[in-house]
Amino acid sequence: MKKKIIKIIFAVLIILFLIIQIYPVIWLFVASVKPTVELSAAPFAFPKSITLENFSKVLSDGKIGMYMWNSLKVTVISLILIVVLSSTAGYALSKFKVRGTKTIYSFFTFGIMVPVQITLIPLFIFYSKLGILNTSFSLILPQVGFALPLSVMMFVSFYEFVPNELIEAAVVDGCSPLRTFIQIVFPLARNTVITIASMYSILIWNDFIFANTFISDTSAKTVAMGLKDYVGAFGNVDWGSTFAAIAISILPPLVIYFALNKWVTAGMTMGATKG
Repeated sequence: MKKKIIKIIFAVLIILFLIIQIYPVIWLFVASVKPTVELSAAPFAFPKSITLENFSKVLSDGKIGMYMWNSLKVTVISLILIVVLSSTAGYALSKFKVRGTKTIYSFFTFGIMVPVQITLIPLFIFYSKLGILNTSFSLILPQVGFALPLSVMMFVSFYEFVPNELIEAAVVDGCSPLRTFIQIVFPLARNTVITIASMYSILIWNDFIFANTFISDTSAKTVAMGLKDYVGAFGNVDWGSTFAAIAISILPPLVIYFALNKWVTAGMTMGATKG
């Protein structure tokens, strides 16, 4: 009886947690199809009428498409660099037993403890002198740099479970170290790659702090920063257009999450450490 009560309490807590997590997303999509007048009068009520005018208005000005393209460009290039650099660095640190390996690995792990905020001013000054403010590169560089420590750790943890005999057999068969990595070792790390890519794709897509610091030109804004454009003079907000723009902007992360959920779960529980 006692175990049954505990299970019921646990189930109720899980349901409450799910409601708290899902309700804002559902309310966002409901609010995005409500007329602006109705949204201002009763923002939390169910819509009396459904309209796509908010989406039409957002898509017609063309800005949201430009912002999403900038975010996509930064996200894709950053992910490619993160996966390539962290997978190769993790392989070298795990399998190439040379002097200084532990020191280099400690250097990577130390990067996890560096707060992003303390680097903003030095990076801003550095970018200003190089003349790369208001460019995608100014966003890609810190995204890759701050993602590498955890990514390298995850790949090192995975490579520790790859038998050395497998690599030795490939070398005996005439494979170069690069070919061994590309054709044999890296394909085994699929779960780790997908876990890192899905995790950082959402973080990079939703990034605001770097974009707000290094980007001021409208043409270079990402979607997270571009949403501020819907705040008009004196703080006036077109809430209908704002919610429609937010709904459009969160669709790519939602698609990525639901499409890769199976592999992300496997990577978090097993793949990130055992393959």
